Amino acid sequence: MKLMIKKSNLLNKPCSEYDNLPSGKFDAIKEIANRGNHAEHVGWLIANCKLAQTPKMIAYFNYLKPSVNDVYLLIVSCKFAQTPKMIKYFKSLKPSIEDVSSLIRNYKFTQTTKMLTYFKSLNPSAYDIYLLILYCKFAQTPKMLKYYKSLNPLACDVCFLIEYCKFAQTADMLAYFKSLSPSAEDVRWLIANCKFTQTIEMLKYYKSLNPSAEYVSWLIFSCKFAQTAKMLKYYKSLNPPIEDIHWLINHCKFASRYGIT
Repeated sequence: MKLMIKKSNLLNKPCSEYDNLPSGKFDAIKEIANRGNHAEHVGWLIANCKLAQTPKMIAYFNYLKPSVNDVYLLIVSCKFAQTPKMIKYFKSLKPSIEDVSSLIRNYKFTQTTKMLTYFKSLNPSAYDIYLLILYCKFAQTPKMLKYYKSLNPLACDVCFLIEYCKFAQTADMLAYFKSLSPSAEDVRWLIANCKFTQTIEMLKYYKSLNPSAEYVSWLIFSCKFAQTAKMLKYYKSLNPPIEDIHWLINHCKFASRYGIT
């Protein structure tokens, strides 16, 4: 097999192994063969030379038994290789859950129901699904949330999903979060960092978990929504140490202005 090209046909400069390429026309296949015939190099050539973007070259690339990473790089860097056939070949190499997740999250052409089904067939963890939902709008569906719940995620992961993903900021997801018996610290974190959860109802739920005076102090300090006379009164009812009271007064303008006696 031959592929006659010139250096000017390359979109980018190849690695230093190819610094001594002929100045005129040369056989790219022969040059690669002379340097070990690596599938990685053939993949780079296909991605960086339009003349190499042919079914024959893809077949040659596959013949060299590329690694999962070689195929992944070719698919993401070359539109010509973004075909159902190449995705099928990629799957045949048994890629990791992380590789498949990365493809779906970052490349629209892989955001299909078929790829999601394949991803699930790899038995991803709850955390894998959490990442996919968080970073991929395509995966933000009621069906995926239901699947996520079926994997029994940790309360802290559900907390972060609600915090960072607007799609998950629903009454149903909050109810699910509570059903996991989250710690007072998880609830404090969520209230302090997610406006969606800054409600009177959530403050009541937080108090029902019997948080320590220290955690209540942190909530008042870090969350304007919690800076109310009622919350200060609740804080005082927990009999915090005098040094903690001084810390809150010194670090929180609201507590300083309102006063804690």
